Amino acid sequence: MALSDLRREMVLSAIEEHDKLGRDAFLKVYGYGPARDYFLLYDGKRYDSKAIAGVAHREVDGRPLRAKDFSGGNDTVARALSNLGFEVTRPSDIIDGHSPENLLQKILTLKTAASATPGARKRHQPLTLLWALGRAARGYDRVVSWVDAAPALESLLQEFGHPGDGLHAEFPVLRLYHHGLWDLPGHDDVPTASGSAAQSWMRRNQPLSGLRSWVHDLVTDQPAVRAQIVLRLLDGYFRDVDREELLAATLLTPEPNAITPGPDEATPLRDGTPTPSRRVVTINRLIRDSALAEQVKLVHNYHCQICGIRLTTRRGPYAEGAHIRPLGTPHNGPDEPGNLLCLCPNHHVLFDGGTITINDELVAIDVPTGQQITQIRLADGHTPDPRHLAYHRHISEDS
Repeated sequence: MALSDLRREMVLSAIEEHDKLGRDAFLKVYGYGPARDYFLLYDGKRYDSKAIAGVAHREVDGRPLRAKDFSGGNDTVARALSNLGFEVTRPSDIIDGHSPENLLQKILTLKTAASATPGARKRHQPLTLLWALGRAARGYDRVVSWVDAAPALESLLQEFGHPGDGLHAEFPVLRLYHHGLWDLPGHDDVPTASGSAAQSWMRRNQPLSGLRSWVHDLVTDQPAVRAQIVLRLLDGYFRDVDREELLAATLLTPEPNAITPGPDEATPLRDGTPTPSRRVVTINRLIRDSALAEQVKLVHNYHCQICGIRLTTRRGPYAEGAHIRPLGTPHNGPDEPGNLLCLCPNHHVLFDGGTITINDELVAIDVPTGQQITQIRLADGHTPDPRHLAYHRHISEDS
């Protein structure tokens, strides 16, 4: 009857039934009450975590668990579902009545205008959000004077906006304000984001400007939530942009994460040559998008997607961004979230060497034996691209 017997596909089956019946009918059929604190988040929806876990358990021993058969909470249901790669809200996730789910839903429902570039949407609001997220990541003040904010935002619009869409930073700030994400403290007469009157109001009042306090607290206290937003914005609006340059310009480049010896840690090799000979070599190395890989690692909180291990060093958590389709010739894999995995060093080596592949059901496979290892861990906002997984399987078969 252990929840550790659950598998991801069992939980997805329970979610599917929940969606067919509706929440009230689902809870009534299986005898569960509504959740108060712990909710499973999946595909932009919120589910009663204990009820989903209990119903999913029917595929373990043929019957669903009743509510009285097990306890809910952080150490039982939340842990079991998190270990399967699902996101579960906890009471500590709620700030001023808002949850990460509320924030992500607002990001997904941004109302961006059509761009002058055919088929594209304007990037003003996404760029404004990335600018603010970068400030939060660096620990800068939540709000900043408009006299300082306006030129910074206009510079980003100049460099990364679509041609012909204008450089007016007032409009995205006002739209985000009315969407509930932005704060202009001390002002109750904020105009709508249109026309010269709105621009005049901003110039006349020169307001402090920044993320609302609950948004700022969530993205500051929970780097994984911040990274989910970054990846969603990159995927939704900036597919044709150099992401490394964009993340650098918005201060979302990673803090140093690599484990490198300190000056007091150097140890000479025994039985080596005291004065080795030298020769000049030229290395042609492809520079990887370290800032993008860092966002993927943050989304997974540095947990390996295969084994779940999170390495902690005295310099902080450590994981590696593994490209599914290799970069450079002859593979020419893209540097994008769907072509990245968050792996521990051991599984990175095994994956790159073709000893481990991942099938279309997102199950890691031991290639020499053909045995299934485990369902890989997933995180909201980051899903491996099945095309790159298929390519990796192909080159692994040929190696």
